[in-house]
Parts: sequence; C-alpha cells; structure tokens
Amino acid sequence: MSKPQNRRILLADDTPAIHEDFRKILLPAAADANLDDLESALFGTSARKSEVDFVLDSAYQGQEALAKLREALAAEAPYAMAFIDMRMPPGWDGVETIEQLWLEDPRLQIVICTAYADQSWVEVFDRLDARDRLLVLKKPFDPIEVRQLASALTMKWQMTQDAAFKMNQLEQAVEERTRELSDANIIVQNSPTILYRLRGEPAFPLIYISHNITKFGHEPAALLANPDWADVLIDPADQPGVAAAMARVLEKDAEGASIEYRLCTGDGARRWVENRYVPVRDKDGRLIEVEGIVIDVTERKAAEEQLAKLARTDGLTGLANRATLVERLHQAHAAARRGSVPFALHCLDLDHFKPVNDMFGHPGGDLLLREVALRLKNCTRETDVVARLGGDEFAVLQSEMADAAAAGALAAKIQQELARPYMIDGNQVHASASIGICPYTPGSESPEEMLAQADLALYRSKEQGRNQYHFHSEELDFEVRDRVALGEDLKQAIEREQLELYYQPQVELSSGKIVGVEALLRWNHPRRGLLEATAFVPIAERTGAIVALGRWVLDQACRQLSVWREQGVAPPVVAINLSLGQLRQGSELIRDVTESLAKWQLDPSVLEFDVTESTLAQMTWTHNDVLPRLRALGVRIAIDDFGTEYSSFEYLRTYRVNHLKIAQSMLQRAIDDPDSAATVRAIMNLAREARIGIIVEGLETETQRAFLQSTGAATMAQGYYFSEAVMATEAGDLLRSGTMAQSERSKGGEHGAEA
Repeated sequence: MSKPQNRRILLADDTPAIHEDFRKILLPAAADANLDDLESALFGTSARKSEVDFVLDSAYQGQEALAKLREALAAEAPYAMAFIDMRMPPGWDGVETIEQLWLEDPRLQIVICTAYADQSWVEVFDRLDARDRLLVLKKPFDPIEVRQLASALTMKWQMTQDAAFKMNQLEQAVEERTRELSDANIIVQNSPTILYRLRGEPAFPLIYISHNITKFGHEPAALLANPDWADVLIDPADQPGVAAAMARVLEKDAEGASIEYRLCTGDGARRWVENRYVPVRDKDGRLIEVEGIVIDVTERKAAEEQLAKLARTDGLTGLANRATLVERLHQAHAAARRGSVPFALHCLDLDHFKPVNDMFGHPGGDLLLREVALRLKNCTRETDVVARLGGDEFAVLQSEMADAAAAGALAAKIQQELARPYMIDGNQVHASASIGICPYTPGSESPEEMLAQADLALYRSKEQGRNQYHFHSEELDFEVRDRVALGEDLKQAIEREQLELYYQPQVELSSGKIVGVEALLRWNHPRRGLLEATAFVPIAERTGAIVALGRWVLDQACRQLSVWREQGVAPPVVAINLSLGQLRQGSELIRDVTESLAKWQLDPSVLEFDVTESTLAQMTWTHNDVLPRLRALGVRIAIDDFGTEYSSFEYLRTYRVNHLKIAQSMLQRAIDDPDSAATVRAIMNLAREARIGIIVEGLETETQRAFLQSTGAATMAQGYYFSEAVMATEAGDLLRSGTMAQSERSKGGEHGAEA
C-alpha cells in the first residue's frame, strides 16, 4: 500500500483575513447533497465529489510558527511546506522566520507571500541560500495559483522524501554488499550496482568492472581491452563534465565525489546514473587507483523532471503557467531593449465560458479549455510562448514581431480559430475570445507595465461587445488617466456631500402596488454634472474606495427608511447593491449592517442586498461565507442581472436567495425571440417551484408588461414603465400613493435604459 501524501501546510501571517482566505482556497466546504440532487434531477448533471483537502495550521508571528514546527516534528508529522508573510510586526520578519524554520527542518518548502519587501530579492535569496526550496507569491494572489503551488510543493516534498528513503535503502544495501564482497566474489557479481577500478594516471585506464555492466548491454572484457572505454559508456554531451571531474581527482588534496551523467547502453539507449568514486593513495599521497560504484538513477531523474514541469506549466492544459510567462516576458523585454526584434503580448479571455461550465460541468469546461490550448498552439510558432493564466484567461507572447500589423494578424487568426465550433459530450458548442494587445515599443518601461496595458486593452474589447481585439494606445492611456482623476475626486465626494441616493419603485404587476424600492447611487460632480453609478463604481472597486462608498449607501438608505417610517409611508423593503469589494470585507460588512440596523432601529427584513451573477461567480472561487452570514441576520438576498452571463442555479442552493432579478436584456429578447421567451418562462417556473420571488428589471412598454402577465407568475417589476429613479422626496410621494400605473413617459413611447 502506497504511503499517503503529506499535505500538511503551515501559514505564518499577522493578518487574520489572510488566514481566512487561505482556508477558503485550500479547505473547500462540502456541497449541500440535497440541492446537488435537485440540480442533478433538473439538469441531468452528476453530483460532484469534494476534492482531497490540505491540512492547514496557522501562526501569526514567526516565533509561533517555529513552535508549531517543533511540535509537528516531535509528533513525527512534519509540514511539507509553509506560506510565510514577509512582514509580521512586531516580531521576526519573514527572512528571520525562514532562517529559524530551516535550522529546525531544512526539508521544508517555503513560499514567501508579500506585496513588497524591505530588502531586495537578491539580498533575500543570498542570505537564505534558498536554492530550490523558496518561491515568491506576490499579493494580491490568485486562488488558482495558491492551490497549484500547494499541490506542486507538497507533491515535491513527498517525492523528495520517497527518493531519499529509497536512496538510503539502496546505500544501506550497497554498504552491506560491499562488506560481503571481501568474502565471496559471487556476491560482487550479483550486486545491484556496478563496481569499478581505474589506474591512477591521467588516462585513467579501466582495470576492473563488475559483471553487472552486462545489464546495460556491455561485456566487461571488451571494455577492459578498450582504451577509449569512456567514449563507449558516457554520452558525448556529458563527457566534458566527467573529464573535468576526474581531472580534479589528480589534485593531491582531492577527496571522493559524485557525478551524474547519461550512460550509453549496448542498444543505443540512455540511462541516468550516479557515479560515486574515491581516490586511493599511498602513504606519500600519490594517486594509485580510483574506486567507485555506478547506480542507476533514471527513475529519480524522471521524477525530478516531472516536478520541474509541474512548477512551470499549467496542470490542465500543459501550457506555460503565469510564472513562466512573466519570466519569458522579462527576457523578451531585456532583449528588445538591447536591440533585438520587438515582440507583442496578447491577453485573451474566453467569452461566455461560464455557461459552458454550468451546462456540461467542470469536466466539460476542462475539455473546452484543453481544446482552446491546442488551437492556440496551432496558431503560434515554436518561438512564441502560450500560457494559461488561470480560469479561462490565456496569454500569448508573440516573438519577433516586425510591426503592429503582424500582431493584429495573429490576433485575427486566433479569433477565427477559437470561434470554430467545439464538440463536448456529443454537443456542438460555440465560444469566442476577447483579446488585448500590447506591442513592445522603446517607451515600454517594464514587463509589468506591458502586462497591465494588455489587460486594459482586453477590458476595452469586452466593454465594446466582446469577440474582438484592441491595442493598447495613447487614447487608452488618456482614458485611464481620466479614470484616475475621477477616482481622486471620488475620495472627497463623501465628505463634500456630493453623493445622493435615488429610489426606483418595485411594483407588483397584478395590482400595481409598490412592494419595495431600489436605492441607486448618484454623484453630483462639481464639473461633470450628475453621474450614475456605472460611471464611478468600477473605479471605486479598483481603488478600494468601494468599502467607504458602500458603507455610506447602507447608512443613508437606513436613515431614509427611518424617515419614511416616521412619515408612515415606509416601503416593505429597500434594495441595496453589494459589490465584490464589500463582500470581500467579510466580518466588517456584517458589522456595518448590524450597526446601521441598530442605529436606525430597523428590522433586518427591510433590507435586501442585490448581488450580480458575475460577483457570485468570483465569490465561489474563494468560498466566501459572508452572504450566508447576512442571510442568517434576517436580511434578504437577491441575484441581480440574472440571465446575463452565468445563470447558475447553484446560487439558489448556496445562498437561499429571496428574489431573482431578471435582466432587462433578457426581457427585451423575449419579446421578439420565442426561444428567449421560453427561457424566461422556465426561469419563472423554477423560481415559483423553489418559492423564490421574481423581479423583472427595465420594464418599459405595455407589450413587455403583457408578456410578463401571460406567464402566469406572480411577478414584480421596475423600470420606466412605472417610474425612473427619483430623489427621496419624490419617492416619498410615490410611496404615499401606494400604487402605480403606467407612466406618461412610457405611454409617450420614450425608452431608456434602467437607472
């Protein structure tokens, strides 16, 4: 029976949130069996099995990490690897912690997790003498990269220990056999190693070799008679290294050594061997002979090569991974600055990959990713680098690019190739790719800047409709600078009282009764005028200002609810949008909600948090539990923009949602497309069976209202058909009336996007 792999990991970091993130990445929670069965019954999918998890122990200072390591060693349960933060005030920093850990256990594989370091990386690696035991993981880290590192390094630790154990066993056997050789020559002949002696002179004539050389297809007598025996046994590419090692034996103070090389077998094959040898000298120190043993280490070398491949390639597709791409990008950038032919970096993202994953499961999604990888390789040259960055993100480093037109031609070729149909489980599937391109120019400051610029160009491709490519340009730079300026203004918007909440009624279609309102953020910018949330919330997400912004929205919505309650016109619920940045705050968000409810003396059921499908998809990667915790408080949860991209019913199981908010785009398609109409009806039927409410967004016309009524579902809606988003005072007047009819704007045929 094979020994189970050691998957014990030590995490040393002074930030509790980091520990929580690692646990969610490395220790995924088990799925709910009942809803798995429901999803299997509805969609014909197979119930998923949880993968083998790691064992993760936490330490918050270097001294604590050392104590845990000592406890583990004493219990004969060593750690295979450790993630170490670079800065852990007030105690040891990451470098000192690593030094102390390696004094106790030199076998420990270590990954430094840091956004920056007080010392240069050259100094750090020189001080630690890290060799192959140390890797660096830059914050913020990618969950897939973390899990890949954990899998590869724990496997490396296990394979290294297994190899050492086998080598120790082999060495013990060799020692035993060597002692027995003096008693019986037959034992020498049957030894698993090859014994040999060389005369101690520069030509090193072979004067003895054991019979076991016949296992490699050679006859001892023929080798002894051949003055060029080394040319027969040693691969030509390795002969200079072996010759240099043997030359050092001639030095008077030289001691025994070891060298690895490829041994040529009689049938022309190659086997990796380890040659251990010692000089035999007379009393005056003159070299008489060289004695040694040769051990076959082919299997060990194959294992080492496999480990090296795992560290540099993507396990699913066999493409280069992110670390390899960044390394090659640095090399290409340095060569281009020295005058070499310029290159281009392409960042790719598959369009609508998530629906494929949802329809065919992860095995089907993996098949698609492997096929995409194969097509990318067919589109490129051997000198190009094709990498998978994670998920459905890929990159191509296009070498020797004569001009930008060549980069455009490659992007067009890739798009055409990836747009061809795919066959998954006997079904034809279509996919496309959005591409961002950053060609090298003399002004390209760094590889990291090029990667960021290619990503920005990719973002533009997705913004402008997907399935296209865009170059990074001065125009894009201007756009970025404009966004930065807006982000700087946003930092002052709250304290300068430039923000305001508008409210859009949510109406029960059958009665016209107002059943809730959605709070929508507006910014009264002093120069740009009234800005809707879409103009600045993405900027707030990228700059981190979204947390303060979300806290303000929550408090203001609760305050307005309290005012309406005093006026006797409070709606049953106020819907508030939650961003990914807010959800990642975890306990801080829970505290903000609890404090706002207590401050304004509100029941939790009056709040409903809207979370988009795309946000939920990203939350799933990290196994964030903040939504279930919010649900436990008594607030409501709605999935916003349902039907735009993902439409996974797994969210219904995971988060026990109260409402599905069907996207305006789905409603618009349903009017003219029978298939889209059938999809909307199916969603409504499923929601009704699961006792989940439906809110349709962006209702604008009587035709759309009539279609919704025809579904027979108890449906609520919001949009210009009833009212646009209005200020709090006007919203109070609407609430006071209690019901709503078709707006004059809608009757007049005006159409506009939902606020």
